[in-house]
Amino acid sequence: MEINMKKKKFYISVQWKIYGCIGILLLCIGYLNGCASPVNNAVAKESTADEFQGIYAEDNRLEFVSHETYEYDKDGSSNSSLYYAQINKIYDEEEIAEISHAYFDEQNRLLYVLGYSPNILGNSWSYCEENVYQRDDEKGTCRYIYFKSNSMPYRDGYYVAARYMFEVSDYQFDEEGRLQRSLTYRREVGSDPNGYSPELFFSRGYQASYEGARLMEELQYYDYWGTNEVGAWEHRLYQYNDQGIPILEVVTTEDEITLYSYEYHEDRGQAEVYTYLVKEDWELSCEDGSIYCFRPQWESPAIKKVAADGTVEKELFYGKGMDLGQQHYLMPEEVEETMDDHRYIVSPGDCLWNIAHKSYGCGEYYDLIYRMNRSVIGWDENLILPGTRLYIPEVGNEQDTKVGG
Repeated sequence: MEINMKKKKFYISVQWKIYGCIGILLLCIGYLNGCASPVNNAVAKESTADEFQGIYAEDNRLEFVSHETYEYDKDGSSNSSLYYAQINKIYDEEEIAEISHAYFDEQNRLLYVLGYSPNILGNSWSYCEENVYQRDDEKGTCRYIYFKSNSMPYRDGYYVAARYMFEVSDYQFDEEGRLQRSLTYRREVGSDPNGYSPELFFSRGYQASYEGARLMEELQYYDYWGTNEVGAWEHRLYQYNDQGIPILEVVTTEDEITLYSYEYHEDRGQAEVYTYLVKEDWELSCEDGSIYCFRPQWESPAIKKVAADGTVEKELFYGKGMDLGQQHYLMPEEVEETMDDHRYIVSPGDCLWNIAHKSYGCGEYYDLIYRMNRSVIGWDENLILPGTRLYIPEVGNEQDTKVGG
């Protein structure tokens, strides 16, 4: 278990560094509007041999690690939530034409897409997957559900059976469409005939805070799928100069606290990045009078935010993702109800023929519905009681297999 934990922490650290570098380089190109500038401002300047270690070279609490130079596009646009951009992606008409068995909303965002494995038209069960997006723009929410299913040939096409919810994520966006928080649950592998657990465990969470147009903080937490381990979390804090360009990023993990200091050369389109490790207790002051206190040793708290009046506004502890309020919990029961999008409740006067006609536009598919619901309907396919919940399988054809969702 200890080895697996180290591997997961290493993966999380690498993943965040990739997203962080991309996000900061994109953020730096825009002159953003919003909150007042923090105290620590850096001026774009040429680096010399004496300045090799950056503006924090004299701080003995920090250990200089590296100095790198990156190219950045001054005319680009910023995006602070790259990891979740796919959720609200708007597809153009050409992309929509290339995706089969998919449904889009009026804004050309995905609502549903179905994909199959290449051998779907063979003589045995095959693999398929469904992606469902349940959006509420008034509330700024989106629930993403990922289903895995088995599939079987049926007449001139195939149908989906043994539908299995594998992952569900709830996203909350602000009025600008930026991600504020999310919670994701996934099934553990290995405990049922199909290889999956009957329970969904808290897997990861995310929170972000903004001041005006600026991304100020991010917190991401990973659980270990219902184990007794504490999981791992990572916190990112950003500061900007008078022009709204990011000049500092402080990354805190279970293992270390790292500073990334940015200096820019607008004429060359280059950014100088100086990296430091926090070796002793270190504070970062903001213009509003608040102070962030960072403690690199395995003591509590790892991060503490103190307001100008001395009030403690935030504390993050090593070994706990306290701000998310979620650790090792099973998925809420109400999430399971999202499987109803493939359910039909029998009304008085219904028969399998008209249910098939409503569902597929062809009453002859009644035998498929009966086959999938034999245990619920019973031996007489002509006798179905009002209120009975039927599973309506998805039906596709050979054309649908040419381009997966």
